[in-house]
Amino acid sequence: MAIWDLESATVNAGASMGFTAQYYSEAANISHSEVWYNLTETEERTVTCPWIAASRTFSIGAIKTEEKRIFEKIWEYPHALAVKSKERRAYILTDKFPVSNTLGSLAWLNPETFGEEEYEKMEKYFAPGYMKLFKDSLERSMTWDDYNSMLVGLEKITKADFRLYTDSTKIESSGTWVKHFPKEYPEQPVREIPVPAAIKNLYDEIPFKDLIGKSSVYNVVYKRNYTIKAVLRVYDERGVYSITEAKSIEIN
Repeated sequence: MAIWDLESATVNAGASMGFTAQYYSEAANISHSEVWYNLTETEERTVTCPWIAASRTFSIGAIKTEEKRIFEKIWEYPHALAVKSKERRAYILTDKFPVSNTLGSLAWLNPETFGEEEYEKMEKYFAPGYMKLFKDSLERSMTWDDYNSMLVGLEKITKADFRLYTDSTKIESSGTWVKHFPKEYPEQPVREIPVPAAIKNLYDEIPFKDLIGKSSVYNVVYKRNYTIKAVLRVYDERGVYSITEAKSIEIN
């Protein structure tokens, strides 16, 4: 039988995790013990457009968790390192195991500038083509209110000029009026009215950074962190081992 406790649930990359284990064997002499652990990577990506009309938001986000390394042996401890406890009728092993210095967490959160370096980070952390995907997806979701909020807010067009591309329809069921782009065909419902070419051209000219930036903050979040699940195996001279409960450790 084997049980153990870790000194913490977190550890810095490149540091060591201390532990205390307790074990015994009634069937055969103990040979040695080993620490094994796997490695799981979690990535969070979120990009938000702050120019959408106040009644709603537009954001694309995802969290991906993937096991990057299956359980493998990390460190070995000769049984001679353990001390026999008469009180517990077991052996006590107090030691530590290493954590790679390449597994540190990474956070890129709402940068205040967005130049060439930030564009490169988008390609690296969000994958090539992500910025175009975001812009195309945003465009498909845009309403008259959104274009009004965005294009006027970004000073691509004045309020007065935007009115030239505005019409309204009365919703008989509620008695309210809904603003929208002018209808090309009177029988079209409001939701299917096409965006005027001039408005679409203005949108196409907007660089990605302006779609996500407002008040000196660019709404991008990228986080990457690692966790490990560690176990201690205690082997006897026959090669049979007892295994402790798995401990989850977050790497800073």
